[in-house]
Amino acid sequence: MEVITFLKSHNQEIADIIRDFDKDEFSSHDFIEKFARKFEKKYIKMLYKYRKSGNAFKTVHSLIAKYLSKNMSRFNISKTIKSGSEHVFGDIDVIQWWIRK
Repeated sequence: MEVITFLKSHNQEIADIIRDFDKDEFSSHDFIEKFARKFEKKYIKMLYKYRKSGNAFKTVHSLIAKYLSKNMSRFNISKTIKSGSEHVFGDIDVIQWWIRK
């Protein structure tokens, strides 16, 4: 399944994930962690689909973050800063932080 197609069909669940954060500010990694838990099987399928991309995690996570970016008004969020955050393999990536309005 295409990542964007899946995201488009789950806008309410995405909004719920954002709403359920304990604080107003969250990172793309924070979002992806909750997303991956909620949709574990689909998330694994997304990673598998991009297994030959060189870095399936980075590819899928980038698509998810871009979807959030393109739909900020839908999810009532805005960008704050970009800063370093440790990813699943322990390396640091510069990622987007968000704030709920």
